[in-house]
Amino acid sequence: MKKGRLSQEHFIVTAELIPPRSWNPQPLVEQAVRYRGSVDAVDLSDNLLAIARMSPVVGAFFVRQVGVEPIVQINLRDRNRMAIQSDLMGLAAIGVKNITILGGYPAKVGTEPNAKEVYDLQTMELVSYVRKFVDEGRLFDGTLMEEKPTFTIGTVENIAGKPIKELIDRLEAKADGGTNFVRTQLVFDMDLIGEWMEEARRRDLHKRITIMASILPLRDAAHVDTALRIPGIVIPDSFKTRLSQSESREEGLTIAAELIGKLRQIEGIRGIHIRPIGGAEDSVNKVVQLAGLTPPGTAEISA
Repeated sequence: MKKGRLSQEHFIVTAELIPPRSWNPQPLVEQAVRYRGSVDAVDLSDNLLAIARMSPVVGAFFVRQVGVEPIVQINLRDRNRMAIQSDLMGLAAIGVKNITILGGYPAKVGTEPNAKEVYDLQTMELVSYVRKFVDEGRLFDGTLMEEKPTFTIGTVENIAGKPIKELIDRLEAKADGGTNFVRTQLVFDMDLIGEWMEEARRRDLHKRITIMASILPLRDAAHVDTALRIPGIVIPDSFKTRLSQSESREEGLTIAAELIGKLRQIEGIRGIHIRPIGGAEDSVNKVVQLAGLTPPGTAEISA
């Protein structure tokens, strides 16, 4: 996950690391250690699902201490441009090299439905500001810092909910704006991601930006219903049926490994991001093993 050109031979594997709803970092560190050796980096979520949690900036500090490469999410729901700049400078100071910019789920879906949403900047505005922050060493008001920081910039992309052309227009705008990598929303429908990638390849976007697909290991049929509450998720009925009929507790892991195998065959997809939402943290290493993924250590997210 270092700054540089991605090795074409290596299929990147990252996993979401969810900070605790507590001040104690120990559970976070222990989970990072469990992921070590199975993933190239962990992505520290930022108040995931609009639920207040430990700051991912603080979490990244502890994660680096145990030799795990962090990617830090910056959601636009909770911060104005001054707070974002403070976080960026702090991340650079502790050696974090990777960030993911995203809007964040609406506050109404979380534990603080009356919280005021900020959205001082839109995603592409922040990408542009961070690009100058990195390339020119400038704060958002144009002030020149003494030294330029190093960041690889990521964003999140929907593959459903709008016409494909409109979705890929947005992806192209992010590539034009300086995004280094994108992660899709959760993928379960191969036809859907196939159509999305076909248009991305037609515009040669897979050569300009690192595209990673997100995977959720499902625990059981009830987990399907929970996942479907997440905006932008499409899960074929066949998966719920398969989970309901299976006697194996690891059927969901098998499904995830099968999806990864199919995704690796799609030209232009250069990695996966495993999201163990809903108490599936222990599934990450098992999925990596079942999918036969290359041991980490050589991946660098950058187009």
